[in-house]
Parts: sequence; structure tokens; C-alpha cells
Amino acid sequence: MIRALVYVGVLIAIMAATEGRPKSAEPKCKSGPVDLVFIIDGSRSVRPHEFETMRKFMIDIIHELDIGLEATRVGVVQYSSQVQNVFSLKAFSKPEQMVKAINEIIPLAQGTMTGLAIRYAMNVAFSAEEGARPNVPHVAVIVTDGRPQDRVAEVAAAARESGIEIYAVGVARADMTSLRAMASPPFEDHVFLVERFDLIHQFGLQFQDKLCGMDLCLESDHGCQHICESSPGSYHCLCLPGYTLNEDGKTCTPIDLCAEGKHDCDQICIASPGSFTCDCNTRYTLNDDKRTCTMIDYCSFGNDSCEHQCVSVLSGFKCHCNEGYSLNDDLKTCTMIDYCSFGNDSCEHECVSVLQSFYCRCHEGYTLNEDETTCTMIDYCSFGNDSCEHECVSVLNGFNCRCKDGYSLNADMKTCTMIDYCSFGNDGCEHECVSVLKGFHCACNDGYSLNDDKKTCTMIDYCSFGNDSCEHECVSVLKGFHCRCKDGYTINDDKKTCTMIDYCSFGNHSCDHHCVSVLNGFYCRCNEGYTLQENGKTCQSDNLCNTVEHGCEYQCVSTPGSYHCICPEGHVLQDDGKSCGTCRSSNIDLVLLIDGSKSVRPQNFELVKQFVNQVVDQLDVSPKGTRVGLVQYSSRVRTEFPLSMYQTKEEIKKAVMNVEYMEKGTMTGLALKHMVENSFSEADGARPAEKNIPRVGLVFTDGRSQDDIQEWAKKAKEAGITMYAVGVGKAVEDELREIASEPMEKHFFYTADFTAISQIAENLKLNVCAAESQGEIEVKDPCACESLVEFQQVTMSTLDQLNQKLSAMTKRLEVLESQLLTRK
Repeated sequence: MIRALVYVGVLIAIMAATEGRPKSAEPKCKSGPVDLVFIIDGSRSVRPHEFETMRKFMIDIIHELDIGLEATRVGVVQYSSQVQNVFSLKAFSKPEQMVKAINEIIPLAQGTMTGLAIRYAMNVAFSAEEGARPNVPHVAVIVTDGRPQDRVAEVAAAARESGIEIYAVGVARADMTSLRAMASPPFEDHVFLVERFDLIHQFGLQFQDKLCGMDLCLESDHGCQHICESSPGSYHCLCLPGYTLNEDGKTCTPIDLCAEGKHDCDQICIASPGSFTCDCNTRYTLNDDKRTCTMIDYCSFGNDSCEHQCVSVLSGFKCHCNEGYSLNDDLKTCTMIDYCSFGNDSCEHECVSVLQSFYCRCHEGYTLNEDETTCTMIDYCSFGNDSCEHECVSVLNGFNCRCKDGYSLNADMKTCTMIDYCSFGNDGCEHECVSVLKGFHCACNDGYSLNDDKKTCTMIDYCSFGNDSCEHECVSVLKGFHCRCKDGYTINDDKKTCTMIDYCSFGNHSCDHHCVSVLNGFYCRCNEGYTLQENGKTCQSDNLCNTVEHGCEYQCVSTPGSYHCICPEGHVLQDDGKSCGTCRSSNIDLVLLIDGSKSVRPQNFELVKQFVNQVVDQLDVSPKGTRVGLVQYSSRVRTEFPLSMYQTKEEIKKAVMNVEYMEKGTMTGLALKHMVENSFSEADGARPAEKNIPRVGLVFTDGRSQDDIQEWAKKAKEAGITMYAVGVGKAVEDELREIASEPMEKHFFYTADFTAISQIAENLKLNVCAAESQGEIEVKDPCACESLVEFQQVTMSTLDQLNQKLSAMTKRLEVLESQLLTRK
């Protein structure tokens, strides 16, 4: 930053010094490589002579620089309402090339978009593509005479942030606030404001000591009005260009070439010290020779909006229309003259205006006659390409084909087909309708005859001829007859006589003992000492307990056609239907769904895990006994371990205590779906359904489900899963009841406090295995009096039932035999 500051100060100082000093062969001072871009104001407020001063300002600085691709690179950007890249940093490597390009600059003479120019310098002028070098100071010198017409603060800050050091030089009407918004800090080194353009060079003097060291002009009160030039041990005063030194050797007087008549301006001469510029009167513009004037061509500005022609006049312009057009009321647009509107066209159909004339046009389907005003409809049939089978009829824009009487036009709209009167659907013919020209008649299918109404048909009754010889029935059929037997009979090979069907001979009667054929069927009969069962086929011994190896551990009870085992009071028949035990639910597949939502909280979740282990403690866990699986759910579902994973209580309880709390939501319906589809699958360890191992699901939750539970609660129970619902705190009773199996009082539990769930575990034990909480079970002596009485009662009741069933079967057999005898 310091290096760039010194460098720009040096540039301005050199400029100021060189205005009044003879040119030297080499620059007085050299500095390191710098990329310097001049951003000059070319707006209309900068007068021509002021722009010349700015042009000279840049050229004089360039003459004092060490120009080269490896030394100082210079670029120039002009701006007004738009930005012009005069030449880039990589364009020239010699001062002569730069001077030539600067002298060819033409002022843009529009607005003052300074912010736009700074953005262009930052994004384009100081880019590597335009010749900017890395690790070399980037310096921008902005010269302007007015207030910016756009925002500069933000874009200038961005440019400074990108590494560009900005010097803001304001002249005359420039705004100090805007200059400070553009320039780099400190402002006393980077902001300059002078009254007129020819004074911008005086600020170079303050930077001389930063480049070339101290001299007497800086150390003493020299009194020079313009320039003090030091020499070893002395100094002398010089004047700026266009001024002459007075006799006092210190003050300067401007040279007025206009007053002396030493100019060739066409209209107005504007003096500046030692020079002049020409200007023009109002509504005139200065020509390229910078001396003569031409009336302003307002049409050339491109904002006249004339549709056809723009004609410049003094102080403005006016619009003209081309021949055949008239100027509209807006004095800019033109409309073609409508010759049809004059009312003298005589067109029969339409008048069409064209440039400088009109012509007549006929409606579609008509042709213009030779008089070019009247119209005639086109006769398309006359063209000979109608292809009509019968007749061609010309119509507007085409032709139609027409058929003769009794014919209709086909879908191709050309050929004709005789009208099918039968197709109208009002012929009333039962079988067939036959179309004829302009009418129809009815006909019957083969084997039928037409009735007197000439429409309906009757099948010919061949049985009525009396030559059928059928034993039972004659059945007329189309074109003949056949013989048919009555129900329960089959026709013989002669196709006329009949024999009763022997249903027992079919071999599919499935009778256990004997099959007896009867009309239209058969019945089964058992040997003596056996009873026909309800299915009417199988025979069972009257007392199965005495004839089969029943295997009952305690007692076998015969029933009609079957038997079952019973256990003493206080014992429960096991799943094998023969042995007795204290708890039938010892072997189950149990899946626990525990709520891991955020509302449970960590300390209560530990109580839930203890609850699970309390339930596990009650079970007979083993590979062939009870299996346990655990699922935790919140906003998602996670299987903590499946039914197949652990085979002992200790393994299960350890795994339960290692379960990590999930938190988040309460998707109970999603958990039920997961249980039905996955947890009770054989892949997860559930035993096949044919093994009849009870499947039990236990849902533990503390709040309302965030999804629907009804569908999957129902599907769980339909899948044969016995469902228990345990709710705590804010659990919803309706949802718990929806989940739980019947009877509700055995499968639904609720407590308001997590600390009470251990009691629920005890109650749950009562429902899963009712006998285990009753203490010691009293096993009755089968020889005790009360046991003998109970056995006698059961036996008598069973005998009663058997007698009733035997009586009913005997009556049924008697009825069947009676029917058989009647039919014979």
C-alpha cells in the first residue's frame, strides 16, 4: 500500500514538475513495477478544453514513467453513461503507443456512472486476461468533475478489498463525500479536490520528498506562485504552462490567446492560460477539427421514435411518412392510406387496400370474374375429379356426392351401397332379416319353421312324430331328438332303455364299513358295535378309550366318535393334549415392543428395561421353551434382538440392560407393522405355525401414537398373535384397548407412574401363567371319595351323551332303509 501511495504521489509530482521544466532523457526517479489504470470522466459536463487538459495530464505522467512489460504497465478507461476500454495494461509497451491512443480518445459526452467504471476496472481492467500481474501494486487514478449518478461506496469497497489502491481526483463540481467513498485511506493522501482542471498538477509537489529526497524548495519559504525548482544550494521559480513569469520572478500571469485574436474558432473561443479551446452556440456541435460548428442532427440521437423518416430542424426534429402513408395524430407513427374507405371500389365481396391502390377479393369458394369486381361460386364438379359413383353436387368450397333412391352414401363419401333395411333394427325378425330393394323379409334358421306372423320361428318337434321308442322321455333337439332317463337312472347302450345308477360301484363313497345304493345316491352302514359318525361315512367304536392307545396322563374321557384327556383340579392340560402341568403358557414366542420416545426420559427408560427383565424372569427361556425378542420404537423402529438370538434368561437380561435410548417421536402403528411383518417371521426365529407355539406381543407405551394403530393392531390379532397393552402416564386408553386382545381385563394394563410398572409385571404374570402365583398346588388323590364321585359324574354324563347320539343315528338308519324299500 505504501509503495503504491508513493508511486502515485511520484506520478503527480512528476507531472507538476515537468509542466515547467525541460524534458530530460531519463526519468528523474524510478520505482518498482506497478500496474496503473487511469479512470477518466468523459461525461457531457467536462468541456472540450477541460478534457484536453486531462489528456495532457495523462501524457505528461506517462513521459516520466519507466514504461515496459517488466516495469510499469498503463491502461486507460473512459466512462460516462457507459464504459470504454481505451487500452488495456497489456496493450502497449512503449510510451509513444500510449500517447497516440490517448490523443485519439473521443469524449463519450453522456452521464456520470462512476460506480459502473470502478466495477469494470475491478472485474476487467485489473484481470489477468487484460494484463494485470500478481504480486504487483494495482493503482487506479479516478479523475471526475461531478457527482456520480450511481452508487459508488459498495463497489469501491469491493475494489479496495480486491487489492486495488484508489486515488480520487475531483475538479470543480466534484462531490467530496463521493470522493472519500471511492478513495483508499488515509484520505489526506488519496483524495484531491481543485477548482479547475489546470490546477490538478500542483498536488504532485508534496510527493517529491518521497521519491528524490529533500531540497530548498521544500525547506524554505521560496514564495514561488506556481513552481519552485531546486538546484544544488539554490532554487528558482517557474510558471505552469500557459503562464508567463512576472518581473518579480515569483508571480505568474496567464496568457490569453483569445483576447489577442490568436485563434481560428468558428463561433466561440474559450481562453485558458497559454491556450484556448473552441465551442459552439446553442443547438450546434463542434466538429472533429475542434474549430468549426455544425447544426445538431437531433435525428442521429436515435430517440426520435419516427416510424418512417426523421427530418432534423433547428432546435429539434419532425417525422415524415413514406409515399402512400399518412402521419398519425402522435406525429410519429404512420398508417397506410385505406383506398377502400373512399367508397368507390365497386367490389361485390371484399375490397383489399394495398400501397397506393386497392383490389377486389372474393369470399372463399368463389372466383373473381373478368370485370375484377364481381364473383361467381366455383363449380368443383366441373373439374372432373369428384369420383362420385352416382351424382356430383357442387357446394360452396367443394362438392358432395349423392346416391340414387334406395341407396346410401358410404364412409368414403363417394361410393353407394343399397340400403340395408334390416340394419334399422325394427324388422322384428326372430332369426334372420333379409334385405331387398326398398324393403326386407324374415327367414328362420335350419331346423326351424316360420310362424304365421311371418316374423317368429318355432323349432321342429321331432318327438311329436311318434317314432322315438324312448323308455322314459323323448327330448326334441335341433334337427332331431334323443332319449333321456329320469333322475337316478342312466341310459343304456341302445340309447333308449334306462337302468338305476349304482352309486356304490363308483368306488368313491368312502364308507368305513358298508355302502348301500339307493335311488339318486347311497348311504353308509356300520358293523355291529360301531356307531356311524356325523359325516355319515366313518364308524367309531362305542368306547374309544377302551380300544385305542389314548396316552392320557390322568384320565381319558370317551365322547361320541372321539375322546379327550382331562387333568385333576389345579392342573392344566398341556399343548400335547395328554400331559398335565401347572402352567400351559410355559412355551411361547414373546416379542416386546417398548416405547423409546422423547417423553419417556432416560431415567424412566431404565425402569422400562427393569420391567422387561421382570417379565423375562417369569418365563421358561430355552431353545425349545419360550423365546423372547425385543423391539424399540420412536420415530423409527429398531430390532434390539430377534427371537432367535438368545437362549437363556441371563443373556436376554444382559442384552436388555445394554439397550440404548432412542428418543424422538411415538410411531406405535409403525412398530406394530414391523412386529407383524418381521418379528414373528421364521427368519427372525419364530417357530412355524404348525407347531402351535403361542405367539404373544406386548406393547409398552407412555403416550398417544403419532400414526394410525388400528390397521396393524387388527392385523396382529388376525395373525393369531395374543396382544398385551401396557400404558403409563399419558398413554391413551382407547389406543391401548385397540391393541389388546380379548378378554380386555386380562390383556390391558395402565398406571399413571413409571415407578408402579413393577406391579404391572406381577399382574402380567398372573395372566400369562395363572397358577404360578397361587402358591403350592394341591394335587388330589384319585382314590379319594370326592375324586371318585367327580369321576362317576363325568362318566355318567359322557354315557348319557353317547346314548342320545346312538338313538339319533338309529332313527336315521331306519328312515333310510324305509326309503330304499319304498323305491324298490
